[in-house]
Amino acid sequence: MPTTTYTSNGTFHVTGSSLAVTMSCVGAGGNGSSAGNGGSGGAYAQSYRTLYTGSYAVYVGQATATDGGNSYILSGSNNIVIIRAPGGKQDGTIDHQETLLTGSKYAYYGGRGCPDFLGYSSYNGSGGGQAGSIDGNGQDGQSAFFSTTSAPASGGYAYSGAGAGGDGAYYRAGSTTNGVIAATAGTIPGGGGGGSYDYGTNTSGAGARGIVTIAY
Repeated sequence: MPTTTYTSNGTFHVTGSSLAVTMSCVGAGGNGSSAGNGGSGGAYAQSYRTLYTGSYAVYVGQATATDGGNSYILSGSNNIVIIRAPGGKQDGTIDHQETLLTGSKYAYYGGRGCPDFLGYSSYNGSGGGQAGSIDGNGQDGQSAFFSTTSAPASGGYAYSGAGAGGDGAYYRAGSTTNGVIAATAGTIPGGGGGGSYDYGTNTSGAGARGIVTIAY
C-alpha cells in the first residue's frame, strides 16, 4: 500500500474521482519546563475515509520553545478539519487533547509530563510524556521524586512505535562526576521534553515534531 509521509506542511492531491485512504497524525511534544515539569507527549489520531477529487492541506505539528503544534488535515472544499492530533503542553498537561482530538478509527492521548512533585527545593526535573500511538495512550513521564544522584527521572516509553519522552535534568554526584546533567529531548514523533534542573540556567529538553501519514 503506497504511503505519503509528511514531516512538514504540505498538500495531498486526489486526481481521480475518489480515493480510500488511512490518515494518521501525531502532534508535536511539549518542551520541558524551566520549573522542572516534563512536557506532555503529542496525541495520536487515525481515520479511514474516502477523499474526492481535489487538494487537501496537511499540517504537521512542530516543536517550539513552549507547547507542541497540532497535526491535522483539512477538507479540500471547505477547510473543515477531518482529522487532528493535538500537541503536548510545556506544563505537562493533556486536558486540551480531550477537546481537540479527532479520529474516527483510533484516538489516543499523549502521556503527561509529570510535574516536579518535590517542588523547587528538589531541583531535579521530571520526565516528559510519551506520544500516543496506535498501541494506545502514551506513558506518563516519571516524577522527579524518583530521580537520584546517579539516574534521572525517566521519560515515558511503553510502546516502540511512539516517540519517547525525554529524561529530566538532575544533579549527578559521584567519585568522578559532580554537576548538572541536562534533560534530554523527546524522540520523534511527538515525545515531550524532560524538565529542567530547577535552579539557575534552563536545562530542559526539547519536544519532538509530529508526523502525518496518508496510506492509499
